[in-house]
Amino acid sequence: MSCSLTADELSPKTSPIVTSQLPTITFASTSVEPWGIQSAGEDKGLLISIIKALSLETGINTSVDLQPYPRVVHSLYGGKVDMAFLFDSPSTRDSVIRIGHLVESSMIVVGRAGSTELTSLADLKGKTVGIIRGSKYGADFDNAAHFRLEPVSSMEQGLAMLMRHRTDVMVGTDQSVYWAMREMNVGAKRLSKLFVMGGTSGSLYISKTSKHQALIPIFKEALEKLHQNGTMKQVFDSRYQWAEPNGDPEAPENKPSFK
Repeated sequence: MSCSLTADELSPKTSPIVTSQLPTITFASTSVEPWGIQSAGEDKGLLISIIKALSLETGINTSVDLQPYPRVVHSLYGGKVDMAFLFDSPSTRDSVIRIGHLVESSMIVVGRAGSTELTSLADLKGKTVGIIRGSKYGADFDNAAHFRLEPVSSMEQGLAMLMRHRTDVMVGTDQSVYWAMREMNVGAKRLSKLFVMGGTSGSLYISKTSKHQALIPIFKEALEKLHQNGTMKQVFDSRYQWAEPNGDPEAPENKPSFK
């Protein structure tokens, strides 16, 4: 599914550049919630919000195609789209052009409430580990052979299987886990964070075959402005994204912390 985000009606005060001579930049974005959420109307999600903000900041029209994450990588590497947000890795940096930093994420392991805390990947020996299909969590995890992987299509499915004892743990980014918990109305009485595997980061990249590489400085500056003006914090900070509707985001019962 794709959606178009236009900046044609921006006033000169809103947009720093003239849009009439500029092309539409095509984005691929993951369809994994909460990063990308397909809906009958307009697509939503964390990355969709950032793409909209970039369009407003630059005055450049964009179109977005939501795809499974592995296909997002393939689309950008193959030049089928101009830009995408990808997790940083040596192979990514070798294959496409990095424009700028997007977000830091923690990779967490979640278990059922009351589970024994884990301290390392070695503690996963013999366990069935749920992961989002196509996701990569670092060489140590991806190449490990002492536990069994159970790919799932969404974090909600993974957490549901965990609570039904069909898996032993579920792995994912903190953003994905907390969002799914809120959507499922599940709290610390049902699930527990067992340990943090490590951190990862995501950045905005452009294809090496894109005809619009001249716009790299414009998008780089726009990303920096979104960090400076608080837009990134508002989109990604859990107290905005996962606080209960109409509730105090600082109230203990509304925080997504497990413990």
